[in-house]
Amino acid sequence: MSTSDSLDRRDDPKSRLPPAASLPNELNEAQREAVEAVEGPVLILAGAGTGKTRVLTTRLAHILNLRLAFPSQILAVTFTNKAAREMRERIEGMVGNAVEGLWLGTFHSIAARMLRRQAEIVGLKDNFTIIDTDDQLRLLKQLLQAENVDEKRWPAKTLAAIIDRWKDRGLTPEKVPTGEIGTFANGRALAFYKLYRDRLRTLNACDFGDLLLHNLEILSTQPDILAEWQRRFRYILVDEYQDANVAQYLWLRLLARERRNICCVGDDDQSIYGWRGAEVGNILRFEQDFEGARIIRLEKNYRSTPHILAAASGLIAHNRGRLGKTLWTDVAGGEKVLLCGVWDQEEEARMVGETIEAEQRNHESLSSMAILVRAGFQTRAFEERFITLGLPYRVVGGLRFYERAEIRDALAYLRLVTQPDDDLAFERILNVPKRGLGDATLQILRRMARADNSPLMQATRRLVVTDEIKPRQRTTLIKLVDDFDRWRALLATMPHAEVVALVLDESGYTAMWQQDKSIDAPGRLENLKELVRAVGQFDTLTDYLEHVALNTEI
Repeated sequence: MSTSDSLDRRDDPKSRLPPAASLPNELNEAQREAVEAVEGPVLILAGAGTGKTRVLTTRLAHILNLRLAFPSQILAVTFTNKAAREMRERIEGMVGNAVEGLWLGTFHSIAARMLRRQAEIVGLKDNFTIIDTDDQLRLLKQLLQAENVDEKRWPAKTLAAIIDRWKDRGLTPEKVPTGEIGTFANGRALAFYKLYRDRLRTLNACDFGDLLLHNLEILSTQPDILAEWQRRFRYILVDEYQDANVAQYLWLRLLARERRNICCVGDDDQSIYGWRGAEVGNILRFEQDFEGARIIRLEKNYRSTPHILAAASGLIAHNRGRLGKTLWTDVAGGEKVLLCGVWDQEEEARMVGETIEAEQRNHESLSSMAILVRAGFQTRAFEERFITLGLPYRVVGGLRFYERAEIRDALAYLRLVTQPDDDLAFERILNVPKRGLGDATLQILRRMARADNSPLMQATRRLVVTDEIKPRQRTTLIKLVDDFDRWRALLATMPHAEVVALVLDESGYTAMWQQDKSIDAPGRLENLKELVRAVGQFDTLTDYLEHVALNTEI
């Protein structure tokens, strides 16, 4: 980092910032305490609906109004670009142009900004490229191919997930414990991690995990640079601290170690991203990391009624490993929470449908009613019940169950099992998951099918005994045809729900989503499980497909 980037400790912001302004009157006592506690480490435990965003933005504006720091001496970290934009807009509304120069953004955006100033230390140039997931997978596939590793047996997505987990924990190849090398490619995951890192440097590139990891390497090994950043950031604010992974936690701890003016806002009861590397223990050990830290609890809720808060608090109180807080509200009244026990999803859907109809008879409008579900697959039972009752409905925040891509793909497989002449289903699944059967192969099949007006499946049977396609594609098509013949035959000897599960597994479709790292992949797998469960409720697979076709048409 150049000396022009640094700020002198003696550079007093009071000489250049506008005069201080008073705090908003609408802050409650705990919020005001959190805003005014600007010196030293502070952990703000903010329950749902307690105004944490207001506290964060007001606290930052308060620091600027007191002229304790220039905007460029404040680091404010969020988890999403949307949250960062909202914070900036609110702060600008409070202090105007005084926010110019503020280090406000997501972990990755801030880390990239820092890394470009010191990239040469880790073997990069300051114009390095940040690659996305597709580029990451393409690069890993190249490495696997170069080392003669069967990518079908050892998928690049699996290797990417392993490497990402190491990076989320701040582990460079040299720091990966021997016991965590694993069995990927016969224990070669660590070797590929090293090759991958070297290849990225050659390409002057880094992935998202590298942004934090490279900064950690620099701050841990370059004391002069660490001291420079520590002097720069007089105040550090962190939102959604319960979702920080180990690398993010270590990075923040290094930056805050000198001045100790770090304020983290989070809720140990809302940590739900452990599968993405989030570590709720960051909150639980805050007092150990920063001796003398103040813990301020925002417990006044502005969103819910007393009965809802009491029910939620009663459940949460049983959780272990939490610092503890009790949400309350001065809102009066509200209906009590009604708990209903039902046998299964279908009974639940019937009960909800009856309740809705009863409310309608009491002149309540459908637009005043909502059903909240934990996961997308749970909408199926409700949708089918409402169709039966003739109740109009709208799925908010997602597609209808049978319109989801993974369900349409799965249904295409099942349609082709029961009806081999279904050309629409054939075209949909021909290369899903990827089999190396692209548009060129499909065009040949279409030409043959058109020649004698036959279905694509029949055209496929004829094509595989010719030399019109390459041996690899021929072998793939032969296997595909044989698989469908076998699955079709199994319907006569196995329960149809088991056959459906077998089709999804043996076709590679389930594995495709298991290896997918996207945030919606777990939900897609749950939807597929729900599909298999639903099939089992019908006498035959044909009956189920007809039911779906009728529901979709309605």
